[in-house]
Amino acid sequence: MLSRRQALWLIPVELAIHNAEEAFTLPRYLPLIRDRLPVALGAIASGMQVGDFRAALVVVTIVPLAVVFWADRRPRSGTACWWALTVQAVMAINVLSHVLISALVLGGYGPGLVSALLVNAPVSAYVLGRASREDWVPRGARHALWPAALVIHGPVLWGVLLLSSYLPW
Repeated sequence: MLSRRQALWLIPVELAIHNAEEAFTLPRYLPLIRDRLPVALGAIASGMQVGDFRAALVVVTIVPLAVVFWADRRPRSGTACWWALTVQAVMAINVLSHVLISALVLGGYGPGLVSALLVNAPVSAYVLGRASREDWVPRGARHALWPAALVIHGPVLWGVLLLSSYLPW
């Protein structure tokens, strides 16, 4: 069995694997994604370039790495652990979003689908399940993971994507 510290370090590793798959496969799929997105989302995505998405992927890889580093350096901090688990909850929601988008919008593979299913889903089940069984954070705090993760996976990620298209990377 992995130590709690090792289990937390799975989070940035899985995220880097997933984001690498997205970064490498996005150029081929971006035109298809733009064509098949609902009108409101397609309008937002139409101005974004592959470099914008890749810049956003760098940000959403580095920030969770910093969060896990914080949790590693402050092992007694419930707040640091909660934020690390929130990152993992975001990844669990991301698995579902990849499955739905790939099936409903793209009709097959979508960037990140393979790593979402083969890496993110099992790591999410392991880390979140273990954190729950071992009470890494209080029960009420565990319940707050999911609303926070939905906000991060939705508006916050869209904000990072939009911001990345305006910054001179």
